[in-house]
Amino acid sequence: MSQLDRATRRRLVAAVAGTAALAVTACSPPQPGSAASSVTIAETTAPSTLDPQGSGLFADRFAWQLSYECLLTTSADGTVKPALASDWKKSDDGLTYTFTLRPDVKFHNGETLTADDVVFTFERLKKSPDGIDTELFPTWSDVTAIDKSTVQFRLKAPDAGFVNNMANPLVWGCAIMSSKAAESGNPDTTMVGTGPWQQVSYRADSELKFQRFGDYWGTPAASEKLNVLYMPNIATQVSNLKAGKVDLIFPDSASAASLKGNDKIVVDKAETDSTIFLQINNMAKPFDNQLVRQALALAVNREELAEKAYNGGARPSVYVPPSNAWAPKPSGLPNSTRDVAEAKRLLTEAGYPKGFATTLMYISGYDPGTDNMMALMQHQLAEVGIRVELVPLEAAAWSDKLTKPDYALSWNAQSYYSNPYQYIAPAPGRQGPVPASLQKLLDAALAAKDQESYQKALVAVEEEEARTVYPTITLLATDMYAAHDSALTGVEVPPSQSRTFLAQVKHD
Repeated sequence: MSQLDRATRRRLVAAVAGTAALAVTACSPPQPGSAASSVTIAETTAPSTLDPQGSGLFADRFAWQLSYECLLTTSADGTVKPALASDWKKSDDGLTYTFTLRPDVKFHNGETLTADDVVFTFERLKKSPDGIDTELFPTWSDVTAIDKSTVQFRLKAPDAGFVNNMANPLVWGCAIMSSKAAESGNPDTTMVGTGPWQQVSYRADSELKFQRFGDYWGTPAASEKLNVLYMPNIATQVSNLKAGKVDLIFPDSASAASLKGNDKIVVDKAETDSTIFLQINNMAKPFDNQLVRQALALAVNREELAEKAYNGGARPSVYVPPSNAWAPKPSGLPNSTRDVAEAKRLLTEAGYPKGFATTLMYISGYDPGTDNMMALMQHQLAEVGIRVELVPLEAAAWSDKLTKPDYALSWNAQSYYSNPYQYIAPAPGRQGPVPASLQKLLDAALAAKDQESYQKALVAVEEEEARTVYPTITLLATDMYAAHDSALTGVEVPPSQSRTFLAQVKHD
């Protein structure tokens, strides 16, 4: 959560950009190829740049990951695995990470990947406009090429999540670039990576074309060509899917429901690691009282929010999303299962036997479930005596109040993080100082020696945050939908929403 508000604002900017594009983009998309060896998909939001270091917008990453790769990657269950690096080691003091590069990896321009390209990539990252380097690698000091196939990173302080951020399947902050291509070409419009897809052409806000990369080091792409069409209007995507002009789309819940029953189209629901949570300003009364925060947490019925607000398109979640098998479920954490009687008792003990009034701000219409969710929460909290006035806001006004901070309770949302620490770390300035007991646990997590001990340490952090109900109450993990031609195989969207699965998609 240390980066959640910045990430949320980026998602909001992408959504606003998509809405604006809707007003000016023609409804008739470019005609895709009809060959069975070609797959055509539609995306709602076009990338603002193809430079993997040039933006923090979540939607931009869906294009980058088709061409670029990182030294490591993360599987659907959260396991860190080798990618461009075949091996890595951490020093005993946790300050040095040494990566051995996979041999004979080729960039799309024919150049061989070397340690110098890795050094170039991360030195360039220090100049990223959004400060991506400090956001993802806050303790990183320097990077050195030991030899052509070995690269070493030094940290100023231990960070057990360093490898997790180096393994982002969305390639955010870790995409390895060709030094020659980046310096001689234009990364804003042309991607030269090491991935299974080689860029062929790009028409801004319209179409991005790829072909299978013949010298790919891993499993070759299942189809010869991939075409990505940018259609901000979901209805246009649906009509093109029905007409056979597009093979795969990612519809909203209402559009997905409208496609069910069509024997030529398959609609899949994919569980994601994007979460919705309640931000609590514990610098404002009465939320400075832990008993009040505990009562607030016990008033929430996550199952009802998922079923009624999102029509089953979400799942109950606590801090680390449920796709991580090692992470606790709501039933395994204190103050995370609804108990109206206990909530009322705690309010009485806190000096509020008749409850109290407060406000809850949110972005109106952020997604199809937000407004209904806020109304349901208002009802749930009223049952324990917390009388909530809902305050719907435009995105800019909401963000301004959140960052001051000028709110009591606030809805919030965040997209996928490859490093689970980012789901639980308090965001500076959004609430009061981090309690000493929690800070000690956070420091212990960062100093963990390996992934298993890191996960155990993060569970201890979750338990403490749930006990004290600080800094937030995570409510739900949302789902997404993929609708595709019934002849298409290999459509398996991971919790990260990464589009790397497209390399395995083909016509049966």
